[in-house]
Amino acid sequence: MNPWTDHGTMDLADALLDRQITGEDGTVVGKVDDLELRADGGTFVVDALLVGPEALADRIDGPIGKLLRRLGRGFRAGAPQRIPLNAIRRIEPTVVVTTAVAHATESPSEDWLRRRIVDRIPGAGRASR
Repeated sequence: MNPWTDHGTMDLADALLDRQITGEDGTVVGKVDDLELRADGGTFVVDALLVGPEALADRIDGPIGKLLRRLGRGFRAGAPQRIPLNAIRRIEPTVVVTTAVAHATESPSEDWLRRRIVDRIPGAGRASR
């Protein structure tokens, strides 16, 4: 099953960036914060989705980007979480990935935000159901 065969030319920023990523079992992974591209002849090919504040910081310049980098270092050391394209099962309003990949790439920053901020908003517990 290849979710890319049904799509012709697509605007990757619109189709993927900032979309929620979930596992097939409903596990919330995070959002697509950036894309990993590689040059292939005269074009670019997407190799993976990147998740985490470190990846988002690469897209945002200035003081906000610096703040995101510092936040990312506080949650984990190293590079952003990487989800290879072959792990994507469907592109709906959310990007659905395999359950195994979803559990392997759960974002500590997303978990922290969900526990400390989102879950405290009245009615937020029903928002993802």
